[in-house]
Amino acid sequence: MKTSVIKGKRNHKRVISSVRASMAMEGLQPSLHAQALGKLYLEDKITGREAIARIKEKHSAKFGL
Repeated sequence: MKTSVIKGKRNHKRVISSVRASMAMEGLQPSLHAQALGKLYLEDKITGREAIARIKEKHSAKFGL
């Protein structure tokens, strides 16, 4: 495995850990769906806009939006 790939995966883990910690401070927990989309975003497989749209699509009905 290339060094850049290994460093990228380590960085992804740090980002995910930071997001989880920030959300926990607010008393929130990301859904499994949102976590999967976040991983796709970090791997440059989807855009940030696409991730947000897909999260809203799945979860906004629960909040009457």
